Amino acid sequence: MVSKEEAEEKLLKIFYDVKLDSYFDLYPTSAKIVDFEETKDPDDLDDWFGIKDDTLNIGMFANSYEHGIPFFAVIMACDSAKYWREDSLRKRMKLYINSHLIIPLIFMTLVGFIRLYSLIGAILLNILGTGIIIYFIVLKINWKKRVLIRFRELFENTGINLPEEEIKKHSKSRFSDLIGITILQGFVIFLFVISWVMGFSKGA
Repeated sequence: MVSKEEAEEKLLKIFYDVKLDSYFDLYPTSAKIVDFEETKDPDDLDDWFGIKDDTLNIGMFANSYEHGIPFFAVIMACDSAKYWREDSLRKRMKLYINSHLIIPLIFMTLVGFIRLYSLIGAILLNILGTGIIIYFIVLKINWKKRVLIRFRELFENTGINLPEEEIKKHSKSRFSDLIGITILQGFVIFLFVISWVMGFSKGA
């Protein structure tokens, strides 16, 4: 079993390995688990953290310190993959997050308008929009791979051995779109199908 002191040491190391933008200029010298609530359900996990007076304060909801550390690392690794300063994928992921649900609506509106005047124009616009969505899909796949790489790095550096299925299980509990397609992403694909139908249905 991992003691509280050992857990705090591991959590501090994870914090420094992650390099989150929001805490990039803060350098806590110690970690302290200030709030720990034991749960009997192994799937009932949660945590929070913040920095005060050079101390990384952590709250943990788990059935043991050893049980809670991997979940903390999973969440930090997800954030790290999204916001890690040394990763060139970070800026493109922000573009994906901020625009991938809006772009289909814009293109569908434009296709409906342009189709009134030009079938070729509507087709070209649909090709462009579809290309952007395919790019976003590839980007998301690469981000998922990046998250798993960060998991391995964090666990290797902290001496945590966790099966990849367990990693995905923890990830899915906090980040549902990490594992599969969400309802909103399915809606995006549906909108582009409608956009293509609109492009060919009017004036044919």
